[in-house]
Amino acid sequence: MTTVVILSISSDIGLYLAKRYLQDGFRVIGIYRSYGRLSEINKSPDCRLFHCDISDNGSVKNFLKDFKKLKIHWNLFISCVGDLRPYGDFFQVDFDAWSDSIHINSIEQLRIIHGLYSLRGKKSNPSVVFFAGGGVNNPVPRLSAYVASKIMLMKMCELLDAENDDLNVFIVGPGFIRTKIHKLIKTNIAKGKKETKMEDVYEGIRWLTSQDKNIVGGRNFSIAYDSLNSDIAREALAGELVKDKNMYKLRRHRNDKR
Repeated sequence: MTTVVILSISSDIGLYLAKRYLQDGFRVIGIYRSYGRLSEINKSPDCRLFHCDISDNGSVKNFLKDFKKLKIHWNLFISCVGDLRPYGDFFQVDFDAWSDSIHINSIEQLRIIHGLYSLRGKKSNPSVVFFAGGGVNNPVPRLSAYVASKIMLMKMCELLDAENDDLNVFIVGPGFIRTKIHKLIKTNIAKGKKETKMEDVYEGIRWLTSQDKNIVGGRNFSIAYDSLNSDIAREALAGELVKDKNMYKLRRHRNDKR
């Protein structure tokens, strides 16, 4: 049975993905900080849930020990961690809160996958999926910690892809989804934005994880704007990605100009 590990399974996106993977016959290992609505999937015999505060190194070590006791290997890791706070201009927010956000939105997620690496399935290349945020092509004021963290994850995907032939690592921007993290801060961040359907996120990830490493590895995909909604469009996109190794990666604008 294929095993999916979902970090922040209690998030809106994490819970939706867990339900869909369970419906499609996958084993789901969920990592949560707040139990919340997880009782609805905890009843499934193919779902195992573990409490873990990723900001606490001891909690992470305990989770890794418990996971190892299961004597199973994961095939897909998806991190749904995301927190927009603190919201405000860089010089106006508390720096400790800003630093904590950097850790939660990037570094601590990397700590988890670092610990899980040795427990991966080795018969086929496992996939590692992170979630991106806005700010790649333009600044998003008052969300500097969140944006900087996600950009760090984008570059880490490229680095991990280059360093590991046995991992398929990429990052996905889901577009705007009205989730709990947006309710935590009062902004007009959703103004004028088309909302992405959760099902499109799931189907996009399913297609991306089915592709070869040379097609998706180390890249940043957008569920809302990339051609992921039809077989014809996907085939065309895959062809473009194979031809252009710089496509959907962080690069200096007009980097070919001399």
